[in-house]
Amino acid sequence: MRSKVLWFLLAASLALNVFFVAGVVYPQLVGQRHPAQWRDPVAAATREFSLDDRQAAALEALRNRLAERRNDSRGGRDGFRSIILDALREPAFDRAALARALDQRREGSGNMVIVMTEELHGFLAGLTPEQKSAFLEHAAREHDFLRQLLFPPRAGRGRHSAAQ
Repeated sequence: MRSKVLWFLLAASLALNVFFVAGVVYPQLVGQRHPAQWRDPVAAATREFSLDDRQAAALEALRNRLAERRNDSRGGRDGFRSIILDALREPAFDRAALARALDQRREGSGNMVIVMTEELHGFLAGLTPEQKSAFLEHAAREHDFLRQLLFPPRAGRGRHSAAQ
């Protein structure tokens, strides 16, 4: 009986290794050297929504403005994750201190979401009705589409850093 379990584990391990290697090799064989999250979202949007050069440049400029504004509005403040980790390091949980720190961080963000939405609305006004419809449908369907499109990753930070 024990020998059958070992053979089963060996076969399962071999199958998992084959699937792992196939997952690494296949994208390179079909010409995608990087996973989807590493591709240029502006180039992907340009292809998907048939943007002309002017529209693609406007989208890139919007993305850069939002990244600069996000960095400027952050200043020297900590992100939400840092604030929560600091609260967890304390020997006793202080709900009021955490609430104050989170409120201060939110106030510091200012009207970033409002400004971003206003600028994105202006960009969408320059699209054809078909392009705008496709853009909005894609944004509704794909959970991270707007975040990946509008917020380039911060220098030296991981893929999930923009969610802070």
